[in-house]
Amino acid sequence: RSMFGKQHESRKSTAPMYGFGSSDRSNMNKVFVTSEHAKAMYGKESPGPVYDTKSSLGRQESSKNNSSPLFSFGTADRFAKPAGTVPTKTAVPGPGTYGQPSSLGKQGDSTKQTSEQAGFGSSTRTMKEKVFLSEEHAKTNFGEGSPGPAVYNMKQACGKQADSKRESAASWVFSSEERFKYDYVERAAKVPGAGQYNAIGAVGSQADSKKNSLPKYSFGTSGREQRGKVYISADHEKSAHGMNSPGPASVGGKSSIGRQSNSKNPNGSSWSFGSARRFVYNESRVPGPGAYD
Repeated sequence: RSMFGKQHESRKSTAPMYGFGSSDRSNMNKVFVTSEHAKAMYGKESPGPVYDTKSSLGRQESSKNNSSPLFSFGTADRFAKPAGTVPTKTAVPGPGTYGQPSSLGKQGDSTKQTSEQAGFGSSTRTMKEKVFLSEEHAKTNFGEGSPGPAVYNMKQACGKQADSKRESAASWVFSSEERFKYDYVERAAKVPGAGQYNAIGAVGSQADSKKNSLPKYSFGTSGREQRGKVYISADHEKSAHGMNSPGPASVGGKSSIGRQSNSKNPNGSSWSFGSARRFVYNESRVPGPGAYD
């Protein structure tokens, strides 16, 4: 184990470790150095001129200060007459202020009589026949309100009688039992037919433990390159020497021309074409004779 860092073995002492502190600079002022140093910090942690001075106007929250009186505009109506005084002409309602009830229709005032009202009747014309005029007139309506001959629902005399005063006649019905039903028909219906059985083939793997499965043969899935790895004999191995070794052109030889990556080989001298411009002259900036327009 390493001799640096924390030692897990109890017989070896762990060397002291030092690191950069993670405390903020703001905590530096909280460190107590000496009493003289602490006196120099008086007043630095006290709040500045940020006191909330209460206003001397309005209601005072402190019980030691008296609140000054407050004045406001009144909310009462102007020119209001005191109670018990005689109303003047200005307090009398105008001519259109009173709600005059109509003299037509039903009168709400008990001192006024409501006039008679006439309207259209709501009775239908069918009610006219029910009005009794005289006995002779009533005789002409005999039979108009009675039901006709086909209105009654006459109960038949055959079958079961719903009226308890009448006796129901005897009735016969056809039997619902099936004829010519024998036991072998029911048994034959439960027996499966000739093509219902699931016969298991004798070829392939046999699911029945009483039958032996025949051996199966198949083509191998191994590749041809695996054939060379099969060991036959020592003499046979000698014939395969060099088959898996790289050929003469497999190893990439480093070129001796140009820059050498091997530090043991010196780089040969190299030349290249210059990149400077050819035939560079100081052209005159003075315009020629035909340059002027």
